[in-house]
Amino acid sequence: MKRKAKRIVQRLPYEIRKSSKNTMHIHDGLGTTMPPDKEVLLIYFDQKGEGGLADDFFNEHDARGWKTPTGGTIYNWKVCAAEWIYNHRQEVKRRFRQSPFNSESF
Repeated sequence: MKRKAKRIVQRLPYEIRKSSKNTMHIHDGLGTTMPPDKEVLLIYFDQKGEGGLADDFFNEHDARGWKTPTGGTIYNWKVCAAEWIYNHRQEVKRRFRQSPFNSESF
């Protein structure tokens, strides 16, 4: 029988994780650092090809206190950003279809 290798994840000491005085931000790249740094947001949106939306996304969510429209807490900003980008692209497609210059033949 083969043995499975155990994956060891390094964890911070309990005192550091639970300390309210700890102001250290850990950027794990997974989107769980809340609120995110603006520079990290700019990089993420630029990688997705929508660099101009980063400021709009940050300003709207910062004004809401990083809460969902229904008042729930946002735990992962990358999920919200991906949805934001998707909705923007769908809106652009919808506007193009409604444009008088669109020449789609049915």
